[in-house]
Amino acid sequence: MVAVRAGRPDVLEVVLRTLPEPRRGEARVRVEASGVSAVDVQMRQGISTYPPRFPFTPGYTAVGVVDAVGEGVTAVAPGDRVVVLTETGGYAEYVFVRRHPMMRIPASLDAGEVVAVALNYLVAHQALSRAARIRPGQAVLVTGAAGGIGSAIVQLGQLLGLRMYGAADAAKYHWLTDHGVLPLDAQGADVVDIVRRLEPEGVDAVLDGVGGEWVDRALAVLRSGGVLVEYANPGSPGRTLRLLLRAVRHNQAGCGARIRSYSTGLWRLDGRPLLAAWATLYELLEAGRIRPVIAGRIPLSEAARVHTLLEGGDAIGTLVLIASPAKAAE
Repeated sequence: MVAVRAGRPDVLEVVLRTLPEPRRGEARVRVEASGVSAVDVQMRQGISTYPPRFPFTPGYTAVGVVDAVGEGVTAVAPGDRVVVLTETGGYAEYVFVRRHPMMRIPASLDAGEVVAVALNYLVAHQALSRAARIRPGQAVLVTGAAGGIGSAIVQLGQLLGLRMYGAADAAKYHWLTDHGVLPLDAQGADVVDIVRRLEPEGVDAVLDGVGGEWVDRALAVLRSGGVLVEYANPGSPGRTLRLLLRAVRHNQAGCGARIRSYSTGLWRLDGRPLLAAWATLYELLEAGRIRPVIAGRIPLSEAARVHTLLEGGDAIGTLVLIASPAKAAE
């Protein structure tokens, strides 16, 4: 699936290409499923912090089976089932992996759940443990709490026994309530008053997946020493820069609460925390301690429809593209 230019979902088109052999240092992976994320949508729209060069293939994560390797590849072998952080290129029947993070995974794991964990649970885990340094029993406010990453934060928060408040649309309140989260109106003007009444000293962390729009309210509900974690892509490079500058000024002012950001792109500096988090998360998945919420499993050829669904904001959990039509029908 190729975004031929920046624009609406209908710029995504099917392109057929001859399948090449892997080059030296490459592993070729036959894709089972690809994750769909807000980052994919922003890239397609051309408003990402790191906008792609068009035409390009979206797709931040993929799971599949290695079917061929180039000279010099020893980390994986044909027949290995792997998960890959592709960043781009995941919406395809085959991906070629050279430097991006890749890990072998059990054949028993569900493909849709694997790609949900690969990005959404990874961000949730790192936002909680690495950025917020949250401890069991603390209180958090989560924006976009029933989305792909938000629902992952909620499930991991349950394992930690957190007191959780979730900002979401009213149609998603039932899911939050069922998972022990107090729902709050994402558009409501009284969010600060409600949280402050229930947590007089403030919450320990606000995990913001909206992209900078919650900064003022987040700072108003944080306790002294609390942290606002921004993990969403704010959009354009200009918006990203403004958010970063505000965070620097706020943190330098020593106002009590701090603003931190998390990006999966940190793997380029040091990929070990990402791989360690994956190892932990896939152990939890295999043990049945987390169960990703899959909003839909849709054939790869219908990627434009999936982007439309994601932009509509009605989905609870993660949307997944299935490379095999037979598996999508199941």
